[in-house]
Amino acid sequence: MERYLRFYIKFHGYILAIGTIFGALFMAFILFTNSDFHFPLEEFYDFRFMGSSGILFGIIWLGVGISLLYGLIKEVKIFIFPFAVMYMLDLFLLFLRDIILIWQNKPWFEMVFVNPFVIPLTLFVTLHVMLSIVALGKLFEHDPLAQPGTNFVRFKTDEQRSNSISGADVGDEVSLVAE
Repeated sequence: MERYLRFYIKFHGYILAIGTIFGALFMAFILFTNSDFHFPLEEFYDFRFMGSSGILFGIIWLGVGISLLYGLIKEVKIFIFPFAVMYMLDLFLLFLRDIILIWQNKPWFEMVFVNPFVIPLTLFVTLHVMLSIVALGKLFEHDPLAQPGTNFVRFKTDEQRSNSISGADVGDEVSLVAE
């Protein structure tokens, strides 16, 4: 793969990882300083962003961001999957929140998947994030980094060719150049 295209795909991954790490730290800090750890049951629909569950999600997102960053640096595909799973879980929780808000007759502008101004942005971001994760997975699967080691190949010289049998093994190396 071309170097600039590889850089472009990995750049998106690095932006996702760094944004996730800083966003998780920021949200956990804000929730820890400004939120009560006990909230009323009638506001349970917002449990993702309130109290101890919000801090727990922040810690999980921090771990997922670090995992994604490690997976990008080492180019290991398995460390990218937690990000996709956690992102889909968060979207599912937002969907459940919208259902509960509809059930409680809350205004439409408080919902994510009903608000006509927010849904295009949500769909665009979701598609961009998921396609970036898929592209990273395909990049690491089909075009991995070269493994460090000795990639030394010894070709037979004229003197060695005349002393050995054509196509025979020379020690632990295979004859690569035929007579």
